[in-house]
Amino acid sequence: MTMPSTRKLAIVLSISIGFNLFLCGAIASAWLVKRQYGDGPPPRAGMAGDFDFRGGLAALGGEARPLAREVRREYGPRLREAGKAMHDARREVGGMLRADEIDPAELDKALAKLRKRSDEAQAVMHELLTEAVTELTPDQRRKFLKAAMERGPRGGRRPPPGGPPPEN
Repeated sequence: MTMPSTRKLAIVLSISIGFNLFLCGAIASAWLVKRQYGDGPPPRAGMAGDFDFRGGLAALGGEARPLAREVRREYGPRLREAGKAMHDARREVGGMLRADEIDPAELDKALAKLRKRSDEAQAVMHELLTEAVTELTPDQRRKFLKAAMERGPRGGRRPPPGGPPPEN
């Protein structure tokens, strides 16, 4: 039996260490997600779905800082509260769907609660959007909308329903 060369041993050891680090990272990630969200699925990327409000403000750069501060101060607590309520309702529905036995009446109640929480969160987002865009000039608004629609969860793959805003 021949002894493997030091170089081959180093290569095999490096590959093994790399694979183990990858595996440990995947396990740690799954553990952290489960720890944060319990048994339910993690919430979607954002409450606004395909509209990235923060991305729109970021596209305006320094000129939007005062507006961003005002929005955070005024709407931040309400958005967090609405988001948490919606997350809790999703978690409740998720738990019911994973149960061995499903009570249709209870599931209907939980889904109605989820719809209500979702509508409440969307109403807060609409108030925020209305207040924010009325503070912008037409050019700023176009820049904001273009970035908010391109940078959303769609990742620029395709435009949202209705297409991107017109560029004048």
